[in-house]
Amino acid sequence: MIFSIVCFVNNTLYSQDEDNNWVVGVGINAVDIRTPEAITEVIKDYANASIEDLNMYGSPIRFFIGKYINNGFTLQVSGSLNTVKKGFGYTGFEEALINDSFFVMDAKVKYDVNRLVGETSWFDPFILTGVGYSKIGEKSNTNIGVGWGFNAWISDTVGINVQSDYNHHLKSTATDYFQHSLGVVFKLDINARFNWRDGR
Repeated sequence: MIFSIVCFVNNTLYSQDEDNNWVVGVGINAVDIRTPEAITEVIKDYANASIEDLNMYGSPIRFFIGKYINNGFTLQVSGSLNTVKKGFGYTGFEEALINDSFFVMDAKVKYDVNRLVGETSWFDPFILTGVGYSKIGEKSNTNIGVGWGFNAWISDTVGINVQSDYNHHLKSTATDYFQHSLGVVFKLDINARFNWRDGR
């Protein structure tokens, strides 16, 4: 099975263009839990660059698939798992640890910033926004998110993916969170592989 998967990926990796416009990726994620407050407090929390309250426990995996739409826009669907031990207001003491499961599925639209600043051969920055569903412990909610990231291509088909976003739940009693991820992204030539455009 592993050999078959490797052969499939190897045979479908090509440069991305209007016909070869799918990407898939996998990586790890870190989560910073917080509660809804004024936007100034959210920015202050994000800008302090502290890693003491980040959660990356259990199996902190993130996977995603993206489909280029048009004019620099890409639709990305992703799923993430993690375990939250440091809740909002974590004080650094062992007795303050919790043990909540973390599951997220979201759909976000990315915009290629190179459309504004000019194309580069290897660096593709983007901004994104969208909606998602999260379940943190026993609480499940719908959220809206905004963020940024980039793909740094180390070859025509393989790159490093970095993404960071803030997700705000629509319920005032819910939990907001920052999510930061690092992974590997692959370009796929799905159309050429299966000849979808020819109807075969």
